Amino acid sequence: MMKNTRLPKGSSDPVSYKCTCPASALNDGLVLLFYRYFDAPPQLPGPFHGQPGDASSIAAFHTAATQTLKLGGKIRISREGFNITIGGTKDAVEMYMRECQNHWSLAGLDLSSAEKRDHFFKPSPGGCACVFGGCPASVRVTSEITPMGVTNYIPAKWDDIESLSPEDFHEKCHSGPEILLLDVRNHYESRIGYFIHPKTGEPALRPPIRRFSQWPQYVKKQMGRSGEMKKPARRHIMTYCTGGIRCEKGARFLQENLEKRDGDKVFTLKGGIAAYLAWMDGEISLGKKTSEDSLFRGRNY
Repeated sequence: MMKNTRLPKGSSDPVSYKCTCPASALNDGLVLLFYRYFDAPPQLPGPFHGQPGDASSIAAFHTAATQTLKLGGKIRISREGFNITIGGTKDAVEMYMRECQNHWSLAGLDLSSAEKRDHFFKPSPGGCACVFGGCPASVRVTSEITPMGVTNYIPAKWDDIESLSPEDFHEKCHSGPEILLLDVRNHYESRIGYFIHPKTGEPALRPPIRRFSQWPQYVKKQMGRSGEMKKPARRHIMTYCTGGIRCEKGARFLQENLEKRDGDKVFTLKGGIAAYLAWMDGEISLGKKTSEDSLFRGRNY
């Protein structure tokens, strides 16, 4: 049975929690943050995709797995893909990852090495099921895996945006032409943590939106034919979000609604801020960079 964890109207998720699960005593909690759009490269192979009941089948799999392994979290499934954030003890989460890798909804992905698996699942220590109000996880079938406010919107070309690794994103910010860092998150997230321009120290452009469904309206009003993008030409627009999922659609919607100029190009940060911070931590631990080299300031909400 799926767990209904919808909050009363006007309320919001708690900003703190008290751990009461086994992860507290063992100090080995782990959180995963991963998603997939089935039509985005690498595309889900045809035999698995587009069948009636697909979303319900995937939801049933995750419901059973998270209940058995006592994982908490938020799982959203639709015909377009899935968006998953879960937490639990390290052993339980690692077992969950193994089960997910054997499920048909991950077919076509290259998860052949530990590095590639970590890049996809984005495991981070310190959390557990209690972060999400305990187990079982909230599993729901929805029309979109992250609502953007445009009914039935599908990007015209999924491969029209270049998705940069954290290392390439960092380097392009330093070496590219005119750079516009653009935060695709909600304002309550972007005000406490954001990227800065490496040359000017200026914070990224942070739209005053309260939810992702306001993004299309912002793009059309501020970034379209009469807005922000009419000023300098040949600008590289570097979009980013928490884990990458909002940029998948948000950056493509932006690309499709910009007044095109020669040299204008939209990029997105693969894996989002979470991937960038993990990469930077690795660079610092290897002595290749210092904390001052990071272009991210504040906290990742």
